[in-house]
Amino acid sequence: MDIFEWIEKQLTPKLCNSVEFFYDEMDSQSGYSLPLIYQPFDASQRSHWRDRGSLFDFLFSVDGEGKRLLDFGPGDGWPSLIVAPFAGEVIGVDGSRRRVEVCTQNACRLGISNARFIYVEPGEPLTFPDSTFDGVMASTSVEQTPDPRATLREFYRVLKPGGRLRIAYEALSIYQGGQEREARLDKIDEHTCRLVLYDRHIDREYATMYKITFAVPCEKVAGSLGEGGYPLPFTSITVPFLEEFRPSITGTLVCKLAHPSGRTFVSWLRDVGFREIIPSHSGARFVGRLFDQLPAASRPGDIDAVDAILRPLVKIVVYMPAPLDTDPMLTAVR
Repeated sequence: MDIFEWIEKQLTPKLCNSVEFFYDEMDSQSGYSLPLIYQPFDASQRSHWRDRGSLFDFLFSVDGEGKRLLDFGPGDGWPSLIVAPFAGEVIGVDGSRRRVEVCTQNACRLGISNARFIYVEPGEPLTFPDSTFDGVMASTSVEQTPDPRATLREFYRVLKPGGRLRIAYEALSIYQGGQEREARLDKIDEHTCRLVLYDRHIDREYATMYKITFAVPCEKVAGSLGEGGYPLPFTSITVPFLEEFRPSITGTLVCKLAHPSGRTFVSWLRDVGFREIIPSHSGARFVGRLFDQLPAASRPGDIDAVDAILRPLVKIVVYMPAPLDTDPMLTAVR
């Protein structure tokens, strides 16, 4: 029997949304890794350069300097809190009360007064009048909603005429060729662990995820598998393994999410009414490549000098058309 068939029949998983599956239980969605939000900016770190590339990507794609912006799904306050110093106002919307709490705490700790965060029930309309925002930023968050097409309609509604939307999305095609099914074992505490299974259907553009919680130490489960960490060999997750630990299973969740491809996103954005859709290059990806090409001795040593280099370059890059799903970024104009 297929492992997922066994889980459905024997464990009767509870169907939930991505908020319950992932986001409400995270103290930090980023693992406290974000420059400026959690760490001082370090000009010697490639990831910190990429973060500035993402900042200018979103800022310039939505023409957001001095404007009122919406950040949909800000996680730990990203990109809201790094964009805020350049914008007029940023409002972050999240379907997780925990994420809103974390974002608000981060804004207070950083002394950022022009960014605020509100909760909206997943799948519910945004709580703003029509034509409220000059720009909307959505970083791999649309596909986390119960109805991505309805989410795009809400973006169109709350944007002003001529307003711009910037979407980063997860193209399932990156998992093609062996990563369609994956497994991860996470330690919760000394006595509890969690197995997360991914079943990605690339052609049909959706993914199903299962989360199985065990009331046994992570080391015991890992020892039975002969592996640990992420990713586990998916083939190690067998029916006999789950049957062995079934008495210790305390709960099973399942979450099913649509993962539109770039082509599907473009079609939906057109149907919603956006007059121009531009698949373009990623500022973060470009900046990462730039960092790799610069000898360490020639790289600037502080954030202002890094920004002086990146601003004009990213402003060009994010308007350069790219093949769909290669750099999974889209700009749409209302």
